[in-house]
Amino acid sequence: MKYMGSKTRIAKHLLPIILKGRKDGQWYVEPFVGGANMIDKVVGNRIGADNNKYLIALYKGFQDNVDVSNIKLDKESYSSVRDFYNGNGSESYSDFHVGYVGYMASANGRFFEGGYSGKSNTKVGTVRDYIDESLRGLIKQIPSLSETVFVSAEYKSLRIPPKSIIYCDPPYKGTKQYATSKAFNHDEFWQWCRDKHNEGHTVFISEYNAPLDFECVWMQEVKSSLSANGVAGGSKVSVERLFQYKKNEEV
Repeated sequence: MKYMGSKTRIAKHLLPIILKGRKDGQWYVEPFVGGANMIDKVVGNRIGADNNKYLIALYKGFQDNVDVSNIKLDKESYSSVRDFYNGNGSESYSDFHVGYVGYMASANGRFFEGGYSGKSNTKVGTVRDYIDESLRGLIKQIPSLSETVFVSAEYKSLRIPPKSIIYCDPPYKGTKQYATSKAFNHDEFWQWCRDKHNEGHTVFISEYNAPLDFECVWMQEVKSSLSANGVAGGSKVSVERLFQYKKNEEV
């Protein structure tokens, strides 16, 4: 699904590292599932969690084949749902309805923060339908997510099966954030990763930078929808890194 900071283009590099040595039945867990562009390429036991309840309701609804034929995605309907989401609307909508409209009809997948997407004329004289592109992308993705367990939870309260593989794609420090992650405490997050490692889990983290007791196990320069290397206003070329806690080392 279209999502800010999506790992679609680099999943093929990250997953062989993350899943190397995975045992039969071992759970793969994403506490920040976002656009599900990593977890949709994983098989077996999977948990995808996010603190945005509307995002999780969207995935669960599509898993359950919820009928969307009566949900309008025109600009007026979008504005009505956005007003409800912001606490100003006169109409009320289900969590699935809010998630569906918010993610399918918001520009750049920014969930009511990027404005209405709709259609636009291209430089070559054609019309690009961004909503249709978003819908087709999610519909194509859903079959590979059919057996994923989706959970609405903040990462610190997520119940994780013993000795899981945990892949974290948290809000990057210093970059543009969704409203739901603007108060994200990065120091608490890194300590949580240490704690999970000490509990017996295998933990990987995507970020631009990490504390000194985490080692970079992969890096590559990529074009990103986030500000480059955590610097607001920088170019859109960033160095993506995958980190893992340094085992049995003192820094």
